[in-house]
Amino acid sequence: MNRPATVRRGLHPTARPFTSSPLPPKRAARCHALLGLDKLFKGSSAAPQPQPPPLLDPDAPELEPEFQSWLRREGLPTQPLLLRQCGREGRGLVAARPLPRGETLLQVPDSLLITAERAAEESCLAPLLRNLPTATSSTATATPSSSSSSAAPSSPPAPLPLPEWSLMALLLAELRGRLAAGDISSRWSPYVAVLPQRPGTVLDWPAKEAKQLLRGSPLLRLADSITAAAAASWQELEPIISRGRAEGLVPDHVPLAKADLDWAFGVLLSRCIRLPGRADMQVLAPWADLLNHDVAAEAGCHLDWDEGAGAGPRGSGSGSGAGRGGALVLRADRQYAAGQQVYVSYGPKSSGELLLSYGFCPPPAANPHQDYKLKLAVDQRNDPLAELKVQALARHGLPPELEFPLKLEGLPEGLLQYLALLEARPKVAQETFDLASLLFEGGSFPLLDGEDTLVLALRGLSGRCAAAIKEYPTSLEVDQALAAGAVAAVTNRPPRGPRRAPASATTAPAAPATTTNADPSSPASLPTLGTEDVCVSSLRAAAVAGIRVRERQILQRTQAAAAGQLAEVKRAAREARARRR
Repeated sequence: MNRPATVRRGLHPTARPFTSSPLPPKRAARCHALLGLDKLFKGSSAAPQPQPPPLLDPDAPELEPEFQSWLRREGLPTQPLLLRQCGREGRGLVAARPLPRGETLLQVPDSLLITAERAAEESCLAPLLRNLPTATSSTATATPSSSSSSAAPSSPPAPLPLPEWSLMALLLAELRGRLAAGDISSRWSPYVAVLPQRPGTVLDWPAKEAKQLLRGSPLLRLADSITAAAAASWQELEPIISRGRAEGLVPDHVPLAKADLDWAFGVLLSRCIRLPGRADMQVLAPWADLLNHDVAAEAGCHLDWDEGAGAGPRGSGSGSGAGRGGALVLRADRQYAAGQQVYVSYGPKSSGELLLSYGFCPPPAANPHQDYKLKLAVDQRNDPLAELKVQALARHGLPPELEFPLKLEGLPEGLLQYLALLEARPKVAQETFDLASLLFEGGSFPLLDGEDTLVLALRGLSGRCAAAIKEYPTSLEVDQALAAGAVAAVTNRPPRGPRRAPASATTAPAAPATTTNADPSSPASLPTLGTEDVCVSSLRAAAVAGIRVRERQILQRTQAAAAGQLAEVKRAAREARARRR
């Protein structure tokens, strides 16, 4: 990808997660597995065995030498990694020499991290920001991370006048304006100079096109959340910027326009790292954000915060916290050969989540985390027992609205229990609470007025899958053709060369990719679309088509398996009645 990212970023600009993970019911048994899945479809959502990546020449010329010189001046320790052009993935970090398991591959000291606190103090609007009332939560825009840090939690960060998302975006937009005007007075100018002109996230998509492409997919909810959060941040910042300009705080050559803030939001969305070891603080980490993602990367291959690492900042660091030590580190989870690219995992994200938030799209058929997020909710309008069901769910720690990630392999825990409560029609209030207790505490599906609640759940699941399939604006065959067209379009398009400074981006010559005659439906033959690719409308449409194909396959398999399990439940009930006779 021309816009590489790092692990555990996924900053999402809302106060709640975009993707709710089902909460496992208390003492509940594992959900009933779907029956006969292997007979319904060929293939699965499991990733194919990865092929050994090509080794890159460690003696090749270094990329971005000015940026790397700046890193060294600012205190970056010597690293056993090199910055190289990694084909269609763009820039990436490769092993400079053979590296054993457990060795520290990457170390970025605290002084090189852009934090919200530093952003607030280094902004041209700092005098104004100091006088703003403290925000209720300086981390309100962060989302829970699926990975954990081995470091002990540190003390909570100091209260901030605005959310982290807004403060860092404000500084980035200012630095972009300064750089475009030739002002390189900021210490961060060399870093901003190598950031992409277009981060490639959904914020770069035309709004109308995004709605058309994502119609029928749960990804439309994610896209709407991202764009709404960016718009809300701009509305929050615009009056502050206007006041700062009126008070003469904003230099004339720094526009701080909406376009600059939108660019900054895209950079944060695709490059921010969250640090569980530092109270979930969000940071930008130069050098670390050049690590690329691999869907097959081991779960342990992620960045951690190490309080004992790092030599602390050199005198150039400014802002509060400039005296603390600690560093962001990556340790080898396996052996690396010289010239082998080092990958990390950004988390168990679907191809659609990676596309919208990071600007690249791995083949959905090769992504083991590909899913369809089925949204379930209490029907507040038509269910006369809606309020009682909301109360019953709350007693078991469950919200009235929840997303369940469907996959090809089976159902997520708690889905059928949740559906059974939604579909049931108890006659008295106490039955609602009793039913919830049996479902979520005991993990059983009782009879309610002679009707099996498991049957209700399976019927509800099948009906929702059928309705979801009808929501797609195109047929499966059309989407399959569009997705297959991406193979030829991308494999015959030469990868972009190294990215230079935003003001004068250039591309180095690159050898054309070899044309492939492989089966376009094979996961191994599908190319990963990088930032430069997904910024092209036709390839973006092809990428989304491939995602829609996989989502529909998941829905179809789930629907068929639910029907199979429903038939099995009915058969077992008939046999039980026959035995009783």
